[in-house]
Amino acid sequence: MIRIFLHTFRFLPAALICFLVACSASQTAQRTGDGAFSSREFLKQINAVRAKGCNCGGRKYAAVPALSWNDKLENTAAAHSSYMLRTGRLSHTGRNGASPEKRVSASGYRWRYVAENIAMGPQSIREVVQTWLQSPAHCRNIMSRSATEIGAARSGAYWTLVLATPD
Repeated sequence: MIRIFLHTFRFLPAALICFLVACSASQTAQRTGDGAFSSREFLKQINAVRAKGCNCGGRKYAAVPALSWNDKLENTAAAHSSYMLRTGRLSHTGRNGASPEKRVSASGYRWRYVAENIAMGPQSIREVVQTWLQSPAHCRNIMSRSATEIGAARSGAYWTLVLATPD
């Protein structure tokens, strides 16, 4: 069974209470239970979708500019995927009730747009991207012109994609 959830934030952060998030150093490949997670391959697949445009739940999205990889967003995604694995819960709410925008802010990333896609179950980058593209809300996040950078990670069966634009 594959589960996916969506969380999008499109407002400017006011005064956010920052807290510490355990972040590992950015890695080109994170080892998973059945192979390697490649940030390069993840970015390539997301940008391929953005380059050709996409139909998200009946709404056609034209091609949008390519995204760049951001290590702070990757670390945020990795920490959240690990948290979901430890707790066995697929949720946008993280440690101490932290929302995606709080986790991104805690990483030191100053943002004006944040969106998060999460999933549980897909076995490959291709499968998780296709799963998100079949969900109109997740697809819209991937095709958003508001996003300019991403970071993603997998821990066990749990995937996190963070899309953002710096302030």
